[in-house]
Amino acid sequence: MDYVELRLTASDPAALELLYVDLESMPVEAVEQDGNDLLAYLPADQWHGHADFAMAQTRAQITWTARTIAHQNWNAVWESSFDPLSIGNELLIYAPFHHDAKPEAYRYAVQMVPKMAFGTGHHPTTYLMLERVLEAQLDGARVLDMGCGTAVLGIVALMHGASEGVGVEIEAYAADNARELVVLHGLQDRFAVRTGDVAQLSEGETFDVIYANIHRNVLLADMARYAQALNPGGRLHLSGFYRADAPAIKTAAEQAGLRVAAQHEREAWVALTVEKTVE
Repeated sequence: MDYVELRLTASDPAALELLYVDLESMPVEAVEQDGNDLLAYLPADQWHGHADFAMAQTRAQITWTARTIAHQNWNAVWESSFDPLSIGNELLIYAPFHHDAKPEAYRYAVQMVPKMAFGTGHHPTTYLMLERVLEAQLDGARVLDMGCGTAVLGIVALMHGASEGVGVEIEAYAADNARELVVLHGLQDRFAVRTGDVAQLSEGETFDVIYANIHRNVLLADMARYAQALNPGGRLHLSGFYRADAPAIKTAAEQAGLRVAAQHEREAWVALTVEKTVE
């Protein structure tokens, strides 16, 4: 799949958070900050050649440029920009070309060779979700990684004590990559990657912990199905949305019978933890 990279420049850096909100209406799959610019990536077949950012509430001037990145170029783009990622002394995510990485110095180490520039853990939402994995007691848990991307959340969850898991990813390229990484870490007998959406979950299939790092609209549409698939006493971790979207996500979770347990933020992004009470 080809992608379009939008580079958005704000005359006032304080306006960047408002730009995150404006991007909500677009099929953006990843956003990263580069100085006073935001880089937003969306599928090329969903880019119509124009963008309108309503910044009337500020005096900031917004300019943007767009460029197409061919699918076969993602490896080069990723390798040129991917630095090792660490979370304390707990986790290191690194690539084979990171010759100075010291995986033995960390409790867990994931070698990452993604075929796309997303899912390495550097995006704020993935980072937030990795923190939720590492802080949890997962011994013996069955986990679900919805919108798994490279399956890094599922891989780390199994390293951290989960007994088995399932990853679901709608993008075929990412799902294939996830399977390769699961095999690379010797987890293929305990973690299955399925290509598709929430319909890939079997009727009656349940999990102790669910990680859903997806777009806001998908979370809202599928919330009831997540609640159905969650065991009593289980936790659902939701991310992939901005601070301004948190109230809508909370309302949808509560309407699905889930209780809000915690909220964490990184930059303008949110990870919301909800739980299913034991009746």
